Amino acid sequence: MEFDLTTYIKAAMQGVPLLFVVIGLVWFWGKLGAKGTIQLLSSMATGLVLGMLYMIAMVRPPSGDWWIIFVYVFGNLIYALGLGILAALLHEWAKDILTKAIAKYFTLVGK
Repeated sequence: MEFDLTTYIKAAMQGVPLLFVVIGLVWFWGKLGAKGTIQLLSSMATGLVLGMLYMIAMVRPPSGDWWIIFVYVFGNLIYALGLGILAALLHEWAKDILTKAIAKYFTLVGK
């Protein structure tokens, strides 16, 4: 089976909405009690698992030459790792922004 890089890149770009699923699951893990480092690690693990499964589902794994298989697996790992890191980053960023906005609101209101 031939490895088609164009199909792989299209699948990766179409997987961007998966980021919102991962962020939602990170929020859900937080509601279940995960805080701090555990919540960050859970976002990384969630991104890794869902990212790998998504890419395997979207792009059929190649067969034959070990190098093509390595490139496929490595690309999937990088995609999944990026998904987990971005989800953790956006979650922390949103939490910081909201905390600052609420603090600013209460200083302006005077409470």
